[in-house]
Amino acid sequence: MTRHSIRALVAAGAAAAMATLSMIVPAQLATAATQTDYRIGGAQPVDSVNPFNEQNDIAYDVTSLTYDMLLNYKTSDLQPDFAHSLAKSYKVSPDGKTWTFKLHSGIQWSDGVPFTAADVVWTYRSVHQNKTNVMNAYLVHMKSIDAPDPTTVRLQLSSPDVRISSIFVPILPKHVFDKYPVKKLDKIQLPLPSVTTAPFQITSFDKRGTTVLTANPHFRGQKPAMKRILVTFYGNEDSELRDLQGGNLDMIVGGNTRWTTLLKKSKDIRQWSGVAPGFSEIAFNSCPPRGAGGCSGPGKDVNTKVVQDHAIREALAYGIDRKNLAQTVYAGQNLPAHGIISPYYKEYYKDWSNDPTIGYQFSQAKAKQVLTEGGWDCSSRPCTKSGAKAEFTLYVRTDDQPGQNAMRRVVAWADQIGIKINLSIVSEDALNNKIYAPGARGKYAPDFDAFYWAWIGDPTPDFDFSVLNCGSVWSDSYYCNPDYDKLTGKALRERNFPKRVSLLHQAEQIAMKDLPYIPLIYANSYNLTRTDTWHNYQPSPSGPTGSPISTNWLQMTQLQPGPEPAAASTPGATVASQGTSGSQAPSSSGGVPTWLIVLIVVVVVGGLGVGVGLRAGKKRGAGGEEDADDAPFM
Repeated sequence: MTRHSIRALVAAGAAAAMATLSMIVPAQLATAATQTDYRIGGAQPVDSVNPFNEQNDIAYDVTSLTYDMLLNYKTSDLQPDFAHSLAKSYKVSPDGKTWTFKLHSGIQWSDGVPFTAADVVWTYRSVHQNKTNVMNAYLVHMKSIDAPDPTTVRLQLSSPDVRISSIFVPILPKHVFDKYPVKKLDKIQLPLPSVTTAPFQITSFDKRGTTVLTANPHFRGQKPAMKRILVTFYGNEDSELRDLQGGNLDMIVGGNTRWTTLLKKSKDIRQWSGVAPGFSEIAFNSCPPRGAGGCSGPGKDVNTKVVQDHAIREALAYGIDRKNLAQTVYAGQNLPAHGIISPYYKEYYKDWSNDPTIGYQFSQAKAKQVLTEGGWDCSSRPCTKSGAKAEFTLYVRTDDQPGQNAMRRVVAWADQIGIKINLSIVSEDALNNKIYAPGARGKYAPDFDAFYWAWIGDPTPDFDFSVLNCGSVWSDSYYCNPDYDKLTGKALRERNFPKRVSLLHQAEQIAMKDLPYIPLIYANSYNLTRTDTWHNYQPSPSGPTGSPISTNWLQMTQLQPGPEPAAASTPGATVASQGTSGSQAPSSSGGVPTWLIVLIVVVVVGGLGVGVGLRAGKKRGAGGEEDADDAPFM
């Protein structure tokens, strides 16, 4: 779910120091590595190991390895994996408001304490009651939850919510966390080693160094071949690639797609590339002067006369060549984006590229026309309106080199239509501090004009829509439109699939007309693994576009040391590539049963992503309730 890569001006000296650090830490890591270590590198830090406040997608990778959800996901198709979940079955009442889960018995936490339904009840109640934690929106419709017995959980909803069958809420041990005030759970440092029911527990956490996971001695299933997983932050992408090539890493999560050609003939490195459930966008500060939702008003230095002028945003939507960005900056691995719903969502996707209203096909002539009709005088550069210059600052993250290259092109295109963009490269933390700058009444006062970042969503597009809901815990643009919120809310409750898709398309049209975001490219999952250190990777979803990490811990516990079998090793193999046309979307697989679905949280940035599959459900049986022992996700 972040998410942003989820989402994240350092001086040249600081950047150089970070690059040096990135080379030092992996070197130390390599000398300590053994045949029982699995070594992961990423250019994005693990921002937190507390599930209540983690943001970055690599943090969600760590969580997927170190915690169980009530329902874990099969790597092949993300249907419920009852054999490897905490719940062994579930039933849903005909009105979709009562969910009853039966739990496996005999499961222990890593400290030896028995796992029971009380842990699930405590976790869900805490997520619901702590209004500022990142999982809160998943349980917005929770009315009550109780445990009739130690192996049964009963969840009551105020209204149906299609996400409940797959919400990404890691189950935490009540006996460890109930000593903390619920309102502070998203602000505490996680006690380590972590206590978990999953195969790995977090032993140490270093945001700017190496986070260490070790095998859980009380894990209920097959013991993993590795005793440790080492997740190392690199401040320099070239350094992590060198370490992968040199055998000091086994995997890179979220690599740079410009490496695709460089590694084409490599015999020892496998490239995993596929469309992901999300998009990269330019986000504009949309917080109104009097505030709305989670913001009390924009920061005092925000150029609201420019970034909140619709003509400016619309002109840029026409003035940016998305196909050029996809092909040149992202090596053809990412598709141009013309909406919120990625082609990853086959049954939901609609190609808006040729729509006369929101298609925004590249046309600088049209962009100039929009500015003129919007009252901007472009007889000189930059354009002016009522004494204001068409000029603003656009932030891009230090660790997003492709994003920096893309935004330099955007700056040039904007200049050609009369808009001056000042590009500012900042650290992820610095940008988050601007997005979530403190304001009045316990709200935020976002202190930015615009920024470039990405969202990676879930197996359904609901999360990608939720980031634009007024007051959403994930809101970063502080956009607020009651009509949009009404449609997305109805979509969550709608059990008729065609009607649900129609509601999302209507909401998508509103967002693309208002343009709090200008989506530029659809997200791509691009990861690298060595073929000679570990093998037996489990892509998710199965097939050429899957990802070797992020869905669940089975993707690590199934690995075996040593090289891949010769038949499975193809030099420099790129598991999938996307092509270059924005209109080339995967075709629909046909009708979808009326009751859904799914939601899984994973983050990412730009070209980052995770391979997650769309799950569809089955119709209700004659008995009035659905028994999900062997059923796909609802």
